[in-house]
Amino acid sequence: MPKIADSARARAALEGRSAAISPEPRPSEASGRFVVQVGAFSEVDLAREARARVEKLGLKTYTQVVETPAGKRIRVRLGPYAERGEAEKAAAQLKQAGLGSAVLTL
Repeated sequence: MPKIADSARARAALEGRSAAISPEPRPSEASGRFVVQVGAFSEVDLAREARARVEKLGLKTYTQVVETPAGKRIRVRLGPYAERGEAEKAAAQLKQAGLGSAVLTL
């Protein structure tokens, strides 16, 4: 999938909207490096809260601080995963727990 589609799914997840279900991945997209982004937060406390909720599900998280045009953001992510299916399985587990997420290609 193009990076634009990943970006749109991530934005939808961050805004609490559901992203459209993507079609079956093409063979070139089935393997590589994938992460599941839970959110990008401007406040440390919100990022900590998101990490705690995800880790209660038994999933290991990591954070990444990035500069954006809107200021500093703390990304809360899972992975990386070698297969898209693994990342989508983790995203489904988050969804079942009421948490938004987006599968992104690195």
